[in-house]
Amino acid sequence: MKKDIITSKLSTLLVPSKLSNLYASLIDQRKFSSLNSIMWDEFSMSGHFEITGLENFITAMQQLENYQSTMHQIMNVQGEWKENLYSGETYCVASHMFDKDNKPFKLDMGIVYSDVIEVREGTAKFISRVFSLKWQKTDLLDAPE
Repeated sequence: MKKDIITSKLSTLLVPSKLSNLYASLIDQRKFSSLNSIMWDEFSMSGHFEITGLENFITAMQQLENYQSTMHQIMNVQGEWKENLYSGETYCVASHMFDKDNKPFKLDMGIVYSDVIEVREGTAKFISRVFSLKWQKTDLLDAPE
């Protein structure tokens, strides 16, 4: 019984990291329609922009098609649970690759997300994220051989 409690508590603690990594993967693979597996229908993102509703968020993510590819690197994920709600922060460097004047470039963005995750009937999903851009930098890339 005690092992089950420990396993359950550890699983709950890992949920924010798992959801953040799934978010990065779905975005980078352009599987926007699968975001419903990690976000509630009333999901909202605020910060540099305001988006309310999962469908509106999925539509907004289509602008990432302007880049050849993206690569989100998830780092520090920390916060706390209070009953069925998690509040915390996720650090991310999001790289966006594109061509300009026939040369490869990338836009790196240092982001801190303020996350709220809600558990409903045993399923945890994002209910909101606040997007806080801390820095950005565009660099010319070395072409792979």
